[in-house]
Order: sequence, then C-alpha cells, then structure tokens
Amino acid sequence: MILARVCGNIVASHAESGFHAQPLRLVQKLDKDLKAYGAISSAIDRIGVGNGEIVLLETSLESSLGLLNMCASDQAIIAIVDKLVG
Repeated sequence: MILARVCGNIVASHAESGFHAQPLRLVQKLDKDLKAYGAISSAIDRIGVGNGEIVLLETSLESSLGLLNMCASDQAIIAIVDKLVG
C-alpha cells in the first residue's frame, strides 16, 4: 500500500463499465515525511474522499478486488489516513 494525497478530480463522460460510475481522483504519492514524490496519477475512489485528504492506495490486481466486475484499474483509494504513529 502507498500513502498519497488527493489533489483533484477527473471528470469523464464515459468510463469502463466495471468502474460502475465510481469517481476518479488525481493523487500524489507521499513519503514517510508526507513529502510529495513522483508524478501525479489517477485512482478509483472506492470510499468517497475529498481534495487534500491523505489516503492509502492499493495497486495492481488488488485495486480491482471488491468491484462488481474486474476492470482495468491500476490504483484504488481504500482508506483515509487519520494519523501516522511511529
């Protein structure tokens, strides 16, 4: 799993039917100090998050698990991070 910050929304008039109208978000990966790194990418929002929230991403095949139909998902938002300890 990867830490990331939600930094925007994607508006799409047509999407793969496996997504079942789930929102798509722009996310920026974060290191352990919550500093951004890498390119901004897209993720399926499976839980309903807002801009600026810190989230956990699941990647690859695991990002499609739990959807009604398997689809070509590369990243999914699976949790909102309340705080980091340690």
